[in-house]
Amino acid sequence: MQQEFDALVDEIRISYHFLANLADRVHADIDPPGRAVLEHLTRHGAATVPQIARARQVSRQHIQSIVNNLLPRGLVETTPNPAHRRSHLIELTNTGRELIQEVIERERTIIEPLAATVNVDGLRNATTTLAALRAGLNDLVERS
Repeated sequence: MQQEFDALVDEIRISYHFLANLADRVHADIDPPGRAVLEHLTRHGAATVPQIARARQVSRQHIQSIVNNLLPRGLVETTPNPAHRRSHLIELTNTGRELIQEVIERERTIIEPLAATVNVDGLRNATTTLAALRAGLNDLVERS
């Protein structure tokens, strides 16, 4: 079991480096953390910084820092939150919406040929395994 676990972790590390290199080319106009926030807003609509942080499983401060970098670029804006006076909603601007769509299209152009070579059931199994691994890692972090 340990050997298989080590092999999986090694594949994750290697894949991460390939993805990071690819991201540098695809995301020339936005860094990966900013892209993640824009994509979250695209998928889920306006949200508060704490809501985004919970969904991304990162600190509120981390998301606030990313939002603070996106605001002056005109990619997101803050609007009053009817549910909470001090926690504004973060929303995509038209510029932010256009940028994230361009990034997603560039990614699809690169990834689609690769995705066509991988078995769908294998992808589902890999996703399930990685989600279980992430949950286990989260438990370890919370206990330490």
